[in-house]
Amino acid sequence: MSSIIIELELDAAGKTLAEVEAAVMAGMRRQVGPALQEELSAVVAQVGVTACPGCHGPRRGRGVERRRITGLFGSVVIARQRVECVPCATTSYPADVQLGIEPGERYSLGVAETALWLATDSSYAKSSGSMSQLLAVGISHGQIHRLAQREGQLIAGAWDALRQRVFGDGDRTVLADLEGTTPAPDLAVIQADGTFVHDRGAGERMEAKGGIVYTGRAEVSKGRRRLLGKRTFCSLDGMTGFGEKLALVAAQAGAFRARELWFVSDGSTALRNLRRQHFPTAIPFLDVWHLEKRLAEALGDNASQQSLAPLMSRALIGDVDALIEALAEHWAEETDDQERHQRLGEVLQYVDANREGIVSYARRGAQASSPIEKVMDVVIGRRLKAKGTSWHRPGADRILHLRVLKENRSWDRYWAARRSRTSITAALAA
Repeated sequence: MSSIIIELELDAAGKTLAEVEAAVMAGMRRQVGPALQEELSAVVAQVGVTACPGCHGPRRGRGVERRRITGLFGSVVIARQRVECVPCATTSYPADVQLGIEPGERYSLGVAETALWLATDSSYAKSSGSMSQLLAVGISHGQIHRLAQREGQLIAGAWDALRQRVFGDGDRTVLADLEGTTPAPDLAVIQADGTFVHDRGAGERMEAKGGIVYTGRAEVSKGRRRLLGKRTFCSLDGMTGFGEKLALVAAQAGAFRARELWFVSDGSTALRNLRRQHFPTAIPFLDVWHLEKRLAEALGDNASQQSLAPLMSRALIGDVDALIEALAEHWAEETDDQERHQRLGEVLQYVDANREGIVSYARRGAQASSPIEKVMDVVIGRRLKAKGTSWHRPGADRILHLRVLKENRSWDRYWAARRSRTSITAALAA
């Protein structure tokens, strides 16, 4: 074990705290970089030529090549040996392997983590400016975008691998591993929704999907409640892929072992099918605010105030037949306004299709989808739907995976796995 000792000469007399702090930081930066360079050079010099990991045969040295890496304390240059395995016809750099430096990468993982922490909440250009201003690290917005694609693809790949094992290979032991030692909750609630993002490539809209699983609520202050055991998943997958991955997240929360499992949605056909396919034992709930909004829109502004309350009173006690009968009367009476007549016909079909989700109100009370709507705003909307933004599908999906790391408070665990070269899948599944 070696030590890096930094000595600073500091004249604090007559200086403000801010001036002293700035001087210390500047001095640290001037000295840490060269000290790190010296330490890394010593480590690289001790790396010998080992057997080929492929054929286990001997390898030969083929000279020394220099490589520059930009880190949080400036750039370092390492002169590492290139080795060749003749039988395998491969060349490699043992020092790169030992230091965990990826082939062709110009930036350390520390730079990548810091830059992407910024880029998940602001544009790549602003993140580049922040890296320069706050850390004196020069990295372009294009390089930060590249790093986001790399890391987002690693995360997406880990989820795809889990999905394949469970739903492709039928390995149900994965679900048990995901559940781990999570206690079986009395109640687990799953909510899902979708929102549209501008697709730069196709020139149209693409749907970003979000889902959450939580196991309770706790009041943190008057009028404010916190969701307990909350886990979030968002992606631009198709509905099948999204549903299967949301099921994996639900397993992490112990949802399938809960005494009761609820599924709350806006009642769209796609989400009703998702529940039936991936959460067939869940009790469905139609989001009460979506129901009220659809009824009000169908009735029209003039009649909604006098007619909406009786309709909602029927819904809140789960009497779907009475609700449909009352709507049918409105529909039959409305013969002059064809547009309103059509809207009433559509809401009749909507209520009938979501019969199960309204009947559930009778025993368990009406439920709202405000938790998932907040996630759709915070995780998806604030980055992917910011003013003037448009995305290619892969770029949107990958930055979304990084934002979910933050939302689930698994950012540190992910980057710890990256630094230690341990399983990303294990970090995400924890």
